[in-house]
This record gives sequence, structure tokens and C-alpha cells, in this order.
Amino acid sequence: MQLEVCASTPVDVAMALEAGADRVELCAHWECGGLTPSSASIRASASLDIPVRVLVRPRAGHFVYNASERSLILSESMDCMEAGADKVVVGGLTEEGELDYALMEMLVDAVGAEKIVMHRALDLSSDPMGAADALIDMGVREVLTSGGASAAGLGLDLIRELSGVGMEVIAGGGVRAEDVVALGESGVSVVHASCRVQEKLELSVVDSDKMKLFDLQTSPVDYRKVESLVNAVYNWNASSEDIDEE
Repeated sequence: MQLEVCASTPVDVAMALEAGADRVELCAHWECGGLTPSSASIRASASLDIPVRVLVRPRAGHFVYNASERSLILSESMDCMEAGADKVVVGGLTEEGELDYALMEMLVDAVGAEKIVMHRALDLSSDPMGAADALIDMGVREVLTSGGASAAGLGLDLIRELSGVGMEVIAGGGVRAEDVVALGESGVSVVHASCRVQEKLELSVVDSDKMKLFDLQTSPVDYRKVESLVNAVYNWNASSEDIDEE
């Protein structure tokens, strides 16, 4: 098992690397679920000694995209790869909640199935296993999912099913150190976590009303939270090796 940390800046990436994460998923605007980051941010992050996957999501909200949004997703995906992304994390649905086959086929043709990870749009799918079968047929084998639940630790049934049909499951959504064993037993190969801490800048200004003009709160990756998950993953891997040796 590996640990993937959701990072929003090159500083977050560096913090995840220092704390022992195996890789990162880079996105902008984490507070709304993540949007496509800038090419400059991708290049700076990719220059560090850790694999960088990049979320491609052109706007906040639902995952039903029109033709122009599909075209933007395609262009952003290619730009991300050119900027140094290891893979792109992307996806879409139809209004009926089915996999957006047209979008995914465009992406497979443009960047290659092996470079695509289906993101948590799958959790909103009306037929997640049908979507998984279609993705496998396209050659897309990785999915980021909470198992259709509010937290991955509560979505173990779907996670087991996805693992059982050959998907490489990246479990994300409220993952805690205490969830690692159950996720590992469910076939998860990677745990994904934001590992954030909220910080608010206190500025010394003459007029305190100016403090209300902008949100002064940030949510950087926290070293200790990453380290806690690194240790939990290490312990799971060590226990799994012991069982294999027996």
C-alpha cells in the first residue's frame, strides 16, 4: 500500500515529500473539491523528487459537462501532461448518472488509458460497477473513490467490488490512520488524504473592518498528519509481509 497526499501548492508537495508520502495529487482550490491547477504550479511540483498526479476539473459543482467543457478538459489534460504530470485524475457523468463515455474515450485517445485515473465522479454514478467495467474495457484501471460513501471507511462494500473486478482502488474521502487496516483488507492499493490544517493570518491593520474584505484562512498540508498516515501505511505493509511469510 502507498500514501497519496492531496496537495494544492508546490509547498504542500514539498511538505508531503518531507513527511514521507509516496506521491501527491495536485489540485487548485481544494476548498471546493479541487480544480485544475496552473501549468506553472505543475512544473514547480514536478521538479521535486516525488510523482505528481494532477486533477483535471474545469469548474466546481457537478460532473455533467457540455461540449465546450469537454473540450476544455481535453486541452487541460494534455497541458498537464506536457507540464510534467505523471497522470491526470479526471472523469465525467451524463445527466442520467452514467459514465460519460464520449469524454473518457476522447481522453484515452489524447493521453493514453495508462495515464488516466477516474476521479470521484464514480461515487455519484447511478451504476458504479457498470462504469468500472466500461473503464476497464477502455484500459483505465485506476479509480479514486470513497466507495460511494461520505468517507472511504464507510464505503468498503463498493471498494471491495471494485478491487474484485481488477480496478486499482485509491481510497479517498475522510481517510484516517485508523481506517488503513480495513481499507487494506478491502483490497485498496493506495490511500489518499488531504492531511490539512487550518491557519488564519492575523494582520495588524488600523481599520479592523478591512479584515472582512478577504478570507485570510489557508489550509496547508500538515507534516504531522502526513506522518501519522505514513506510519499507519508502513505498519499495514509490515503486517502484510509477515502474513505472506507465514
